[in-house]
Amino acid sequence: MNSNIGQFTVLRQLRPTIEENLARHRAESVHWRPADVIRAEMYWGSRTSTLTEAAKAALVTNLLVEQNIPLYRRDASLADVGAWPAWLTDWSSERTRHAEAVTEYLVATRSVDPIALGRARAQCMTVGFDSPINGAHLLRSLVQVALDVSVSSVCHRNTADQCHDPVADRLLGRIVADQELHIRFFANLISAALDVAPGPTVTAITEVVMNFQLPGTNLPGFARSALLIERDGIFDLARHLDEVLRPMLAQWRIFERTDLASGARRRDQLADYLDHLDAQAAAAERNNPRIREYGNALRAS
Repeated sequence: MNSNIGQFTVLRQLRPTIEENLARHRAESVHWRPADVIRAEMYWGSRTSTLTEAAKAALVTNLLVEQNIPLYRRDASLADVGAWPAWLTDWSSERTRHAEAVTEYLVATRSVDPIALGRARAQCMTVGFDSPINGAHLLRSLVQVALDVSVSSVCHRNTADQCHDPVADRLLGRIVADQELHIRFFANLISAALDVAPGPTVTAITEVVMNFQLPGTNLPGFARSALLIERDGIFDLARHLDEVLRPMLAQWRIFERTDLASGARRRDQLADYLDHLDAQAAAAERNNPRIREYGNALRAS
């Protein structure tokens, strides 16, 4: 396969995979509304939130990321790539529903100041997020989204354990079930891309993995939230390796392929980088008495 294969050429060749996975997604997904899970009157007798600070940080960070993704447009240049625009519409709609549900839960449980949360959402919309999935870097965008959604799913699953609230269990369980379908869609698409354009796709995977940052890194207050999330075991480097990267790379059979041509060098770089992350994760676990007392109390505030 020509290493200079164009983005839209790849997308057109993935058309059968997109259509098959969209049909599967629509058959397996469950339509639900926030009101099916959250009713504000459940918490009318509560004076204060029972959520831990780490759980609040994780929920707010995931909310801001999901609330402010763009609703991807139907681009005329995508008219001949079949179900791709329809998938983007469905996916954006479902992520918007997740953000609405988490917002309602945080407000109902008195876990946030709704005015401050509204300001944070407005600020994030002003700053914006880079979302090149319709642009010239399709393969990198597909890999980035697959990893981002997988990280979010792991965070939601572990946050539910911190909330000690059956409503949060149901809500986050419902979101994780949706996200697992999203991860499956994008992971299957990347598997197909590896068959269509193995060299460029493994290059994209390597570039994204080696430059990965947690979703929401540019959000206001992210550094504090990230420390809390890591301190309480919701998400850390070891989880990133064991629950996100390794399962995804195993599904794509990155280290088994013999058709990568010039991409084999990038695959070797990826293997070396994973060894580096493994050493970092081991060191972090050794050095973590509760993340050095929560960043030395956030550098004494």
